[in-house]
Amino acid sequence: MRTGVPQRAFTVQTRIVKESMADLCALLDGIGDDIKGNPHIPFPTLDRLHYASFVVVDADPDDPYLLFEGNVDGPVREFLRDLMTRAGPGLVEIYHHCAGSPGSDTGALVDYLLGHDIGASAFYVAWPGHTVTTVREEMLLRERINRFLDEQDGISGQSPTDIRRRIQEFVRSDPELAGVLERRHRPFLVRFGIVITVAVVLPLVLALLKLVKTALSPRSRTKRFLARKALGALGGLLAGVAGTLRFHEWRDDRRVAARRPDWQTRYNQWTHSLGHVVDREDHQLQNHLASVTSVKPGWFRITLLNVVFAVVTLSVRLVANRGKLGFIGSVHFARWVVTPDDKSVIFLSNFDGSWESYLNDFIDLAYFGLNAVWSNTDNPIGFPSTRFLVFRGSKDEQRFKAYARYSQFRSRVWYSAYPDLTVPNIRNNMKIRDKLFAKLDDEDTDAWLRLL
Repeated sequence: MRTGVPQRAFTVQTRIVKESMADLCALLDGIGDDIKGNPHIPFPTLDRLHYASFVVVDADPDDPYLLFEGNVDGPVREFLRDLMTRAGPGLVEIYHHCAGSPGSDTGALVDYLLGHDIGASAFYVAWPGHTVTTVREEMLLRERINRFLDEQDGISGQSPTDIRRRIQEFVRSDPELAGVLERRHRPFLVRFGIVITVAVVLPLVLALLKLVKTALSPRSRTKRFLARKALGALGGLLAGVAGTLRFHEWRDDRRVAARRPDWQTRYNQWTHSLGHVVDREDHQLQNHLASVTSVKPGWFRITLLNVVFAVVTLSVRLVANRGKLGFIGSVHFARWVVTPDDKSVIFLSNFDGSWESYLNDFIDLAYFGLNAVWSNTDNPIGFPSTRFLVFRGSKDEQRFKAYARYSQFRSRVWYSAYPDLTVPNIRNNMKIRDKLFAKLDDEDTDAWLRLL
């Protein structure tokens, strides 16, 4: 069983030969229409792959490109070599339509893909270290236990402890469930990330409070003077950043307001293309979103964006690593990618539920982070006006949703290794496994049985 293996993200960006666009789109649509049975890429056999997608980005018709996204267990190179072994001819056919493709040399094609991998500026994993194999084994555990209970006569009259004991005996006797008898590995940062965060942040807060106390203390004139100078410098720096930010926000608002036609008219004109985007949505419990926006011009916005992504990276590694992105519990994997030319932000997400509910969750529960990222980007709709980076913005729900829809591109191919599981389902299955052989009192045993 592959357990405790870190998840990796690859985002391969390759230029499409313009004359091959139609053929490539037809090929990808054919794969996407039969994701499990297509003859080009045998996705179900790839036991390290959580999610994958192919997206054609043709915002500039004269310079289209192909995005190949993967969320995998272990090293990317190792996965791509395995993928090439299983799907070499199919990948050769796909990348035949891309500039610089090495043709039928599958070894060179692996290097080609790695050479065009632009990675992720920030990468979120709902359950770090939880491999595809582990997810499937825990799903099988729950299914087998439920089937076992359905087949038992008179079990409802037994005590919770006796029922659990019979379940334990059944699991031990089933060779296909041998993997779940091992203790589940929990990565170091999942176990101690919050402790590390507190250990780093708390001394900084205490140091700042001490600096303020010293600045107000009547005892030492020299220390008081130096503390006030330090606080003044810090306050000046923050004021300078805030002032620069407000200037850029004001300038952006004026530029967007001057656009003609206005955003509502432009969006209404575009919606004839919406069906092309949404026809891949809502076919199962999960959905995929592919969004590309332009970084606002100038050094300030790209610098600010990189700072935001650094904060997001620390957050998702240390704190948001137990099934919730902020307060949102429906995202399996997500990534934000600044393209190498610093001109675009790519957002790729695999989530539970509908597009509408997904966006509503972000607006209601994570609008600070939403604004912090996308207020630095632009498209013809224009991101709603913000104040000091995180305020207002996506709270203008109608315009924000129009902005998000306009930024979307069709997920021509999208694969999920466990399409019938939500993020809470996976959490529930983890609890079933973790407590299957744990020491529980009668009350906890009854609560464990309700997980089934």
